[in-house]
Amino acid sequence: MYNEYPPDLRLQHLIETYWVIEGIVDEAISQRIMPDGCVDIIFDFQDKEDGRNSQAELIGTMTRAIDVSYEMGVATALGIRFRPTGISALTKMPIDEITNQNIALPLTDLLLDNSLCERLTEMKTMRQRMEYINQYLIERLPRLYVPEKQIQHAVALITESSGLIPTRRIAEKVCMCERNFERKFKRIVGISPKVFSNVIRFRDARHYLKSHKEESIYTAAISCGYHDHSHMHKEFQRLGNIFPSDLNS
Repeated sequence: MYNEYPPDLRLQHLIETYWVIEGIVDEAISQRIMPDGCVDIIFDFQDKEDGRNSQAELIGTMTRAIDVSYEMGVATALGIRFRPTGISALTKMPIDEITNQNIALPLTDLLLDNSLCERLTEMKTMRQRMEYINQYLIERLPRLYVPEKQIQHAVALITESSGLIPTRRIAEKVCMCERNFERKFKRIVGISPKVFSNVIRFRDARHYLKSHKEESIYTAAISCGYHDHSHMHKEFQRLGNIFPSDLNS
């Protein structure tokens, strides 16, 4: 039902992946989405019971898990998951203004044509829709804003270290004073570098637990950069409303 597809090579500095949900929903279901430091645009093509259809939403950077519900019927949704600085190519809007929010796409200040959703609705397959979005954005690349290079580098440093480099050290590496770095990072990514680091550590710790089921929770916590298993337990509850043992059993 859920699949991911890479964007065109020319867009990979902006887009992490396209994701698709497509299938028959026999009964209303809920899916938990974990914070990942990214901003998504979601096109929902499922007809609703109240007659609404073809909705498009901008999903701000999340600092906690959310549960997404799907009604009975044919679920058809297409998402664009932007890299942490990727959405800044489409807007000058401070991204921290939409943190933990879902906003109807036409109401946002993005460099997107309001007819985009209508064109996507007319297409028959998800493959056609992804190809159209690829071409749509490639044609507009010369007119898009250039993402902040220093913040892109900071995101890379945090990601490569699994969120374990102190904010002060990252600011030094990107040649910015700590206060200005934190302010600019939050405006472009949507969350502070410290919170982003926590989200990345949480993401990588989940992957670690799934692939090291033989390890104790305490050992896994230390390996993932937490002070101890209690610290990891609190972070998992705060960010994902889950327990580390849910992934380690």
